[in-house]
Amino acid sequence: MKYALVDGHRHEAAVGLQGFCQGCGLPMTPKCGEQRVHHWAHRTANCDKWWERETVWHREWKNQFPAECQEVRISSSDGDFHVADVLTPNGIVLEFQHSPLPDEDRNARESFYLNMAWIVDGRRRESDFKSFSHSLSFAAPDYGDVCGWRLPLVRCAIAERWSTALSEVYLDFGDTNFPDNGGRSSSHKDLPSTGILWRVSKSSNGRIVITPFLRQSVIGFYMHGIPLKGFDPHPYPPTGNLDWRSFY
Repeated sequence: MKYALVDGHRHEAAVGLQGFCQGCGLPMTPKCGEQRVHHWAHRTANCDKWWERETVWHREWKNQFPAECQEVRISSSDGDFHVADVLTPNGIVLEFQHSPLPDEDRNARESFYLNMAWIVDGRRRESDFKSFSHSLSFAAPDYGDVCGWRLPLVRCAIAERWSTALSEVYLDFGDTNFPDNGGRSSSHKDLPSTGILWRVSKSSNGRIVITPFLRQSVIGFYMHGIPLKGFDPHPYPPTGNLDWRSFY
């Protein structure tokens, strides 16, 4: 964890400090080596069963939000509690998911937090990036009930896994310039190679649709309710000049 209570105040891990878990109140030890990001560790088993080893990717995402929004303890009426990665001022929980997550665990978190969104590390497995890139090169603009790019009927494991989530899901492939596979599709050639998140949705006909948004726009949306800023699919449909860059 990034924070523990030191003299009653939240504090980042540092050598020589004595901290206590804000979830369970048990002692925690600062881990400040060179192999991993500095963090607090329970001396015994972690009190939150949803705990995940924190990576640099986790920490960088948390740092996009004010300190008071990070690692917030949330309790249910039956006394159960979990520490959310981020709780925004609008009451929305953001969970940053790096490792694979079984469907039952994902469903449990969505049922507990209710109002939440996922940001998923798309670069953890090379195969996920390759399959997503391959699918994107054949994607077609979708102007149905979900605006974006409709993935073809070829397997894209990471999109398929997360398309069944009840909460919003954004895939983070980092600063990546996706290849166009020999020019077979120009649907995404005008997108910037940096600062993009891909929202995964299902249209009413069951097809998977991916919608790119600026990373900072997603942060602004969940922090302040600022409308999401997207991009125009290409080409425009033959009838009408549909502009969905701001459809919230």
